[in-house]
Amino acid sequence: MVVEEKFDPEIKKIESEIIEELLKYQIFSVRGEITSKILFYFITRKNLTQSGLQYLTGFSAGKISQELNDFLEFSLIKISKKSKPWIYTMESVVAETFSRAITLLKTNLKWEKKFLEIKEELKSNREELQQLNGYDEVKEFLEVNLMRFTGFKVVINLWEDLKKKYER
Repeated sequence: MVVEEKFDPEIKKIESEIIEELLKYQIFSVRGEITSKILFYFITRKNLTQSGLQYLTGFSAGKISQELNDFLEFSLIKISKKSKPWIYTMESVVAETFSRAITLLKTNLKWEKKFLEIKEELKSNREELQQLNGYDEVKEFLEVNLMRFTGFKVVINLWEDLKKKYER
């Protein structure tokens, strides 16, 4: 029998933090915030009911029903009609996909040191470089990416914390 998973409140808190952090980054965008948020809960939970999703997301029953129907149509999830309420299940190896995304974030973080060096070089030679065409764009590019790196670290740390707590 398929059962909706229950999580310890501390793990639930970490799970929510990860999902909220991921929603900030376009790299994890699927089809919008609602779809992404529901998808992320399937990644972390695997088995969910419609009411469980309502509780976790705060979305209306109608919106969740619409998203679940879309997920069913694209075979992202399956439905267990053996029990009431119905339990929706994501059976693919989504955690592996998520781990690959974390690996991608870690790969991007390898650029942080170089970006910090370039930022310092721009700062040290500001008077000379500021006169050059593109200075402001390069500076903004560096600042935006350094902010992203900070967010990537938060997501990676939250993911690692969740994995440690879940593996206990």
